Amino acid sequence: MSEWQFRIAVKRAGPLLRCNFLIYSAFIFVFFTKSANNLDKTFSCPNLLFTVLSQIIFSFLNKVIEQYDKELSMPISKFFILIVIFIFNFVIPVNTSYATSVNDTIPNNILMYHRFDEIKYPSTNIRKEQLVSHLTYLKDQGFKFILVKNLLFPDKLQEKSISITIDDAYLSFYEVGLPVFEKFEVPVTLFLNTENIGGQNYMSWGQLKDALNRGVDIQNHTHSHSSLPTLSELEIANEIEKSQKLILENLGIAPNLFAYPFGENSSTAQKVVSQYFDAAFGQHSGAFSINQKYFIPRFPLNENYGSTDRIKDASSVLPFNNVDIQPSNPYQIEPITRYVLDFQEDASNINCFISDFQGSFNQTTTNLSSKLLIELNRLPVKGRLRFNCTKVNNGIFWFGYQYLIN
Repeated sequence: MSEWQFRIAVKRAGPLLRCNFLIYSAFIFVFFTKSANNLDKTFSCPNLLFTVLSQIIFSFLNKVIEQYDKELSMPISKFFILIVIFIFNFVIPVNTSYATSVNDTIPNNILMYHRFDEIKYPSTNIRKEQLVSHLTYLKDQGFKFILVKNLLFPDKLQEKSISITIDDAYLSFYEVGLPVFEKFEVPVTLFLNTENIGGQNYMSWGQLKDALNRGVDIQNHTHSHSSLPTLSELEIANEIEKSQKLILENLGIAPNLFAYPFGENSSTAQKVVSQYFDAAFGQHSGAFSINQKYFIPRFPLNENYGSTDRIKDASSVLPFNNVDIQPSNPYQIEPITRYVLDFQEDASNINCFISDFQGSFNQTTTNLSSKLLIELNRLPVKGRLRFNCTKVNNGIFWFGYQYLIN
């Protein structure tokens, strides 16, 4: 075969060679991306880093093909590359959410207090010595204290942290709790219901202004502290707008976070709250996850549930990547006995503890791959129904959810 015949043969074979080259490259890219997912889970390295590396490698392949195009005059290869990049960036999901890049390896949880050294109210009170022991333990364990609003920014969560929240603005926070937090240099967030301001055992606007100047982050907790599931959309909006107006007039700030009174929530309440705030918080235990943006759990602490062991658990637990619970509406007008939780992972080693005001349930649990079908042995009683699901796997993972049964 002469030299010119060889060149013609290569030129004619170019499309087939290039097609095969692109197909093999695509398979390499698939393999690399999928391997990146596994490496992310194994080594806790954000998936985005592997995606960038993949793009660098593919960019190199693209340069090789560009040279090939110049020799064979076949720019159609660019079209195939664009298709492959589109598929892997927009069609095949690569999860770079906060929950998988940070939350599943680093605990960033929230504690909740109400009263301080008010021994007449043990269910909402924490003794001063208990508070000191909590903060001492967390400091000794190297936790970083951050304001709860910073949990909304993943780039700030590269080390284990704790956020402290206070509900209701009782006077004992100002007189007892705040000085302790200041001594330990711990920033705190206060969720404020405005109707009680200046009332007996509540802070005044002047004291709130002083607390604000001392670094306390003040956020919204409605006006009248009513249970939102019992209100209409208009009534909920009025609660929010009235409290926002009073806070702005008296403190000169506009809160962007919200805490549900009593931790009681509904689909209607979430819909309205999401129109005014960036995130909202309940009063049910569970690891922090941004996937529950308008029903974020917090660990409540009081005299009876304020031991060092509880602080160890509350500070160290990790969230599941994503959990779907059905029914999804946290407000139930009619009680039911059947619930479904989809953990989107093998659920065989996940255990759920369920309780209401009457006590715990002896439920029947059926494992359906990633789902748990739970059948309660009785109807829940009126009030709060709590789900706490955990697994142990290189750490304790904790999902919490609260229903309100009418």
